[in-house]
Amino acid sequence: MKRISIAFLRWLVAISFGMMSVYANAGDNQTDTLSPILSGSELPFQIVIEQANFRLPVGFHSGVVGVSKGKWVFIAGRINGLHGFGSDPFPPDQQNSSIYVVDFQTGAVNFRALNDPSSGLSEQQIETLSVTSPQGHQEGDTLYMTGGYGVDSSTGTYGTKPVLTALYLPGIIDWVIKGGAGKNSVAKNMQQLYNQQFQITGGRMYKLGNMTQLVFGQNFDGVYTTDSNGIYSKQVRQFVIKSVGGKLAADYYSSMPALPDPNFRRRDLNVIPTMLKDSNNLLQYGLVAYAGVFTLASGVWTVPVVINGVNDPVMADPNSPSSFKQGMNQYVCATASLYSGKNASNYHIFFGGISYGFYQNGVFTTDSGIPFINQVTTVKMDMNGNFTQYLMPNQYPTILSTASNPGNALLFGAGAYFIPNNIPQYPNKVINLDAIKQSTVIGYIVGGIQSTLPNTNVDSDSAASPYVFKVTLVPN
Repeated sequence: MKRISIAFLRWLVAISFGMMSVYANAGDNQTDTLSPILSGSELPFQIVIEQANFRLPVGFHSGVVGVSKGKWVFIAGRINGLHGFGSDPFPPDQQNSSIYVVDFQTGAVNFRALNDPSSGLSEQQIETLSVTSPQGHQEGDTLYMTGGYGVDSSTGTYGTKPVLTALYLPGIIDWVIKGGAGKNSVAKNMQQLYNQQFQITGGRMYKLGNMTQLVFGQNFDGVYTTDSNGIYSKQVRQFVIKSVGGKLAADYYSSMPALPDPNFRRRDLNVIPTMLKDSNNLLQYGLVAYAGVFTLASGVWTVPVVINGVNDPVMADPNSPSSFKQGMNQYVCATASLYSGKNASNYHIFFGGISYGFYQNGVFTTDSGIPFINQVTTVKMDMNGNFTQYLMPNQYPTILSTASNPGNALLFGAGAYFIPNNIPQYPNKVINLDAIKQSTVIGYIVGGIQSTLPNTNVDSDSAASPYVFKVTLVPN
């Protein structure tokens, strides 16, 4: 997120991975108005965010994470802060080209570089595992990753990778901790499949039924400049991942909707697993795609999209006064999803990040610079599809910068990872709120971008965050 001047940014069409802000007037957004933001004290729970008792040796963000053998595994993403523009906005030496394994119970961290000869990887394979903003989804002990934006060292060009990668996490963990080639190599615990269906960055990937959903995002080719643009999918791509003769394969299905929808021109958004009702009022698994960027006027999207994996995605009429318009946390950030059968409602928590709206001295305001915030909101979605949004009383703890802009409170959440704890969850990884009867650590927020200013000016104003936060849910 490279700031130059307010006057310049009034006409600058800034295209990025959502890890930067742009100048956006209210009229640039999908809707000119936002829905009311209510007090989080009305919710059946509160959350507390505290710094964990350990940190990472290096910060990283905008990659993928898996969990296996009681450990977190981080792959891809970046180790610097916000990018700029020009000849080298995403320097390859700031890509995360290592795999990190974190024992969150002891705080022990192991990592190993992908170019370690024992990995067994080619240079091309290393580059597919070092991309920015890929999509990730885990099934059992296998972490799947699609696309992402990165460099091709053989040509010196940048682009979005058309690849699906399957990583067997127990073997990957053994390689990181123990080293060695052969069975313990990355190559022996990885398979890849190339197809243009996977050529997406800045989207999200989940599984509904037996179908994997690749939600929105874009295919960006070349170097980022101030007037560049990618090809947005404007659809949910669908495929079934399978194995044929022990080899990774996929069956491809029609995207939804059949024709790209201009309302789905979105990336760097939060897509959250959700409980929905089907036509017989039975629970089914679905997704809600919240906000994201960019409208054609370089603003933010505000009306969510509901995805059930069977029918075309559904978005309410943005011109209707009764339609929900998200007021805060529009960019990809750490999120948590909870469901209460007792209340027949979903609760989607957004932890900080980058936001068009925020509270200042208790008053709601907006900033066309779309700044970083530490504030947390929850969107409640009932079984009739009605949305309401709430400001939570608590936010990230105050940690002061000791580097750029020393003394400023660091702002967290953008591009961060929320990793659920070992707590009751539905098969689609939605947390069972009714099963939580007392104060419980529901998960951890790891990494992301830490900014020293709401609106940054130079690259040094932000960095990749090495902090780990534990999130406690307190039932009311």
